[in-house]
Amino acid sequence: MAPTGRGCCGCALPPRRRITAGLVIFFVAIVISFTIFGSDMPRLPREDEMEEHIAEMQSHLMYLESMYRNRQEDILALQAKVSGRNFTRIRGTFGRQDKETPVPPHITALIKNLNGTRAATGLKTKSLTTLQAPVAYRLLPHLMNDVNSLKPAYHMKSSRLYTEYVIGIPTVKRDKESYLLICLTHLVGGLTEADEKNILMIVFVGETDLEYVINTAHQIESMFPKQVASGLIEVMSPSASYYPDLDAIPLSLGDSQKRVKWRTKQNLDAIYLMSYAQSKGTFYLMLEDDVIARKNYMQDVKKFTAATTVTTPKWFILSFCNVGGIGKLFRSSDLVHFIYYMELFYGNMPIDWLIESFLADRICSMDKSSEHCGKSKLQIRPRYKTPLFQHIGLYSSLKGKIQKVKDPSYGTLPAHYAHDNPPLRAIHSNIMEHADHTAKRAYEGHTFFWGVKPKKGDVLEFWFEKPTEISSFLFRSSNFLHPFDKFYESVVEVLPVAFGSNFTMVHSFDEFGLADGELKRSMGPFSAIRIRVNKDSPYWVLLSEIEVKTFDKKSTS
Repeated sequence: MAPTGRGCCGCALPPRRRITAGLVIFFVAIVISFTIFGSDMPRLPREDEMEEHIAEMQSHLMYLESMYRNRQEDILALQAKVSGRNFTRIRGTFGRQDKETPVPPHITALIKNLNGTRAATGLKTKSLTTLQAPVAYRLLPHLMNDVNSLKPAYHMKSSRLYTEYVIGIPTVKRDKESYLLICLTHLVGGLTEADEKNILMIVFVGETDLEYVINTAHQIESMFPKQVASGLIEVMSPSASYYPDLDAIPLSLGDSQKRVKWRTKQNLDAIYLMSYAQSKGTFYLMLEDDVIARKNYMQDVKKFTAATTVTTPKWFILSFCNVGGIGKLFRSSDLVHFIYYMELFYGNMPIDWLIESFLADRICSMDKSSEHCGKSKLQIRPRYKTPLFQHIGLYSSLKGKIQKVKDPSYGTLPAHYAHDNPPLRAIHSNIMEHADHTAKRAYEGHTFFWGVKPKKGDVLEFWFEKPTEISSFLFRSSNFLHPFDKFYESVVEVLPVAFGSNFTMVHSFDEFGLADGELKRSMGPFSAIRIRVNKDSPYWVLLSEIEVKTFDKKSTS
């Protein structure tokens, strides 16, 4: 989704840009001349700082040059439009009429209730700016199915046109709980007053549910009113047509379809966010929505960036965290190359692997060993001495996946979740229960169910007090204390009243030990719902969550 640059001999910078660029070059020339002609003098105490300032200005100049190349594309497009020539490479970006996106009545009502807030301005569809990404149409051809595919569905804009550092924070609706506000609290709290004036935080909500997006933006504005008003934080969300049919993505790396869909969408979210952010500041810092930051983290980022640009001017990524894609800093002028790479391989591997692959393609030689390649990567990916960011999320954005919290101060974690489920007549199980962790107490929400090594053919049946119309169900096995105690090779079955004693399979447990699904009203009512084991398990089994929802009553957590 990146803008692409193309040479244009007859194109020149506008007068204001020429003056700005001239002043910057003039100032750099003075500083360099002072450094050269003053080389015979004793070394000044602040000479190291001066070198860092020069390196910093060079980074800014690289950013301005990349923006100039982007504007060349705009000029070519305008020339083509005026002359009536049809440039297929700019199809879908220029020469089309944007239509007002229809807004559902309940969303209109929600916006009216938020009248007077910045969150209410994010849905002014006529003012939403389409991302310019000609190359993306070739690499992501599904974008041409809708003229609004690159236009945000929602954008609570910042008033800042340019900043030194842009922090990208992608977020999605998580399985159990959101960490976004905790993350923003740490990030905002780690900034000095000077930092706040020269940084832009972009919260990218990778959801197409407008109600959820608007409520998220309103929560952020309510919790950080000063930062939203000043332009430090903005919120955006893509159009539904930005995403392809994720069910059609080819499987790779031996991953399940569920995992492939998750990592593919994660890559697409990163592409969109980076494509927008790369024109907003000199540097781009990649984060996630479930991290916390060390105090004064931004001061450390700035100092390390300046010092490294002097000692290792050809760096490509600076790493401030060793986990996945967290805490990776790019020059915005370089970011476009990684965006193109991601557009080529977004369906092949997760984003942290894409980073490693990209670095390898840039620096590694095929006739060298993997050890040599690893050392070569360090030349363009310097690491900060200690991680500035720490992952805190227990529940991954991939539904069902549980990851241990690494921050001991985060608080006590729940070993099970309770729900108000329909009343039962009986429970039948041939899985041996451990102590007081019975299926009955788990169903009632008092604790989790814990059973000894289930065998093939074992069942755990819940018989309802009366015929029950089930709208959805969720069985979550394992918890953070016992991550391997899952239902393996197991299925969920229901017994419709009309079927007598014949159970029907409706779902399977996935690789994370989760089984959740919806049932059509026409299938019920049901006499029972059960779990059936199809293979002997070497582990015990633990059910940390049992939720059965009915059409006439919503379950409560």
